[in-house]
Amino acid sequence: VFAQTPADYEIIIVDDGSQDGSLQTVDKWAAEHPNVALHHIRQEHRGIGAARNTGVWHATGTYIAFLDSDDVWLERKLEIMAKHLRRAAPPDIICHDEWLEEGTRKRRLRHGPHRSYAGLLFKGNSLSTSATVVRRNKIIEVGGFSENLQFNGLEDYDLWLRLLRAGCHVEYVRDVLGVYRVQGQGITSDIEQHCERGLTLLEAHFTEWPRRSFYYRVLMMKRRAAMFRGAGRAFMKRGDHERAGRFLFRALRRDPLCWKAWVQAAFNAGRIRL
Repeated sequence: VFAQTPADYEIIIVDDGSQDGSLQTVDKWAAEHPNVALHHIRQEHRGIGAARNTGVWHATGTYIAFLDSDDVWLERKLEIMAKHLRRAAPPDIICHDEWLEEGTRKRRLRHGPHRSYAGLLFKGNSLSTSATVVRRNKIIEVGGFSENLQFNGLEDYDLWLRLLRAGCHVEYVRDVLGVYRVQGQGITSDIEQHCERGLTLLEAHFTEWPRRSFYYRVLMMKRRAAMFRGAGRAFMKRGDHERAGRFLFRALRRDPLCWKAWVQAAFNAGRIRL
């Protein structure tokens, strides 16, 4: 963050009850940089949503740019985002592309294209928190991040859904301005729990969806199936082909016409040792 150009920003660090020496690291850095507007807030562990809300409530800027502890911004990120936000009609939400680093592998993450509540709900999350800049008052208007621990790890997706449902305008920038790093100990490492929380989140929004036609019931069915298929794919990457098979079977039960699930299930079956 300190490498950003220009330096017209404030840094708010929320330490959500860490036990890894973060408190001492931040305090040491702050003492060495007394001219930097840095606010370090330590609180008892309350979950990701509560930590992000603490940062939002203490911020004084018009926009919030998030940065999770395991991700990185490239040095011109804030400068380029500011140019887009100085337009006559700036968006409420703006998201840029990132590099995805997973171990020694690196590839480009192209975020988007969903700009509507329906698109984001029925086709999946297309924003990344550390790549997203949001108008602060819009976050406050919709009540901030959910602090329901049933959504832990998906509180960002829930917020984007509520912002778009409230009419916020989102844009995507094709500049790569950050690095999204997948860590083995991250919140998404528990695949099965992450899938269950995702289904809980979807059901909460499906309950609020005003239209109940056959078309939308099919979309809901396909979205549930996609959650199971995502978990199956994650287990395949981990090499746990038996659990992958169980989740892919659950995906096919809900969406038997999904060719991707059939291909993944067939490939996975060939990897199971009998």
